[in-house]
Amino acid sequence: MSYISLSNDLLVAFAITGLLVLVVLMVVKKQLQADSSEHDLMDELAKKDNFAMGISYASSIFSIILVVSFIAKEFDLSQWQESLPHMAIALALALVFIWFGKWIHNRLILRDFNEARAIEKRNVCAALIDTGVLLANSIIVLGLYKWSKATNFNTLLIDIIAFIAIQFIILLHTRWQEKRFAATNQGASMQTYFAYDNTSIGLRFASRMIALSLAIFAALASIQFIAGNFIDNIMMILLNVVVFVALHQITALLVLKLALPKVQNNIEVEQQDNIGIASIELAVHIAIGILLLRLFSL
Repeated sequence: MSYISLSNDLLVAFAITGLLVLVVLMVVKKQLQADSSEHDLMDELAKKDNFAMGISYASSIFSIILVVSFIAKEFDLSQWQESLPHMAIALALALVFIWFGKWIHNRLILRDFNEARAIEKRNVCAALIDTGVLLANSIIVLGLYKWSKATNFNTLLIDIIAFIAIQFIILLHTRWQEKRFAATNQGASMQTYFAYDNTSIGLRFASRMIALSLAIFAALASIQFIAGNFIDNIMMILLNVVVFVALHQITALLVLKLALPKVQNNIEVEQQDNIGIASIELAVHIAIGILLLRLFSL
């Protein structure tokens, strides 16, 4: 009887996965250096102790390992000579989708707030927002991959349209957050407040982004991909994502009302920078997202 679950095939799979993580990490590090030509990444982290930059970089490393390990699990790496090229293509496409999602977020959803510049100025709020956006897009991309497998060009086209549709839903959700923020802060802009380095606001925004992506993953995991049927696939995604996001928001609101019955959450987080209240909101939102994922996955 063997008491160790490791086998030669598993060790090969682990070695291949680790190698891919290292390769992708090197590429991402080079990209980060290119994006911040005036500020050396290692100097920011080690010499200047830029805490915000460290949070942002840590989220990139975490996302890389998450995406590579998830995609690697979908392939039989015991037959690595056949699986490795397909896995590399799937990984490259996943990273392109994640980058595209971040680009949409920076250029459209939060177009009035420059995250990269704020992070260079040690803005922890910006780093938390960047982390939430990166992890959320990673989870959404993995949900799409698990749903469709992206086996051919037609499937990939459906994934692209579905991803853009999901980004539109995220845009509407963010605008709803901004409207609520303005209502409780005399018409002030939420994106303007991000520049003031209010940590609790960044924590709240990041937690809602991650929770939203978990609800979207649950929606994708609850439906079957219909090969060759473009319209039905997109309609199913839109309908299920809207239902799951609404279900998540309503449930989170009720739980927070019960958990914090005499606390004005918006004032505490937005005006008092109460990290404790923001942490409770984070726990509730993400826990409900995970609950939806566990309950409704096929």
